[in-house]
Amino acid sequence: MTLNTSHAFPTLGLIINGAERSRLVRSVADVAEVLVRDWPCDDGEEYINALVACLEAHKNNIPPSAAREALIRAADEVSMPYLTLVS
Repeated sequence: MTLNTSHAFPTLGLIINGAERSRLVRSVADVAEVLVRDWPCDDGEEYINALVACLEAHKNNIPPSAAREALIRAADEVSMPYLTLVS
């Protein structure tokens, strides 16, 4: 089973912990990993919504782009800078 590595998921660059660390997010699997391993806090409404969206996208109940958008809202919630990358 693959975790939605669709071209419908434009790469997103997150800046984690200031300029010390960055992370490229290219798929629903990457969303899950960054939320579980790298997120600065484990509370917040948008963080929880992003986790749920990630699970729903993994189960193909919503498009991968919805998980990406949820991640962006979660990043906004914690004032985490991000860039949309064009490949």
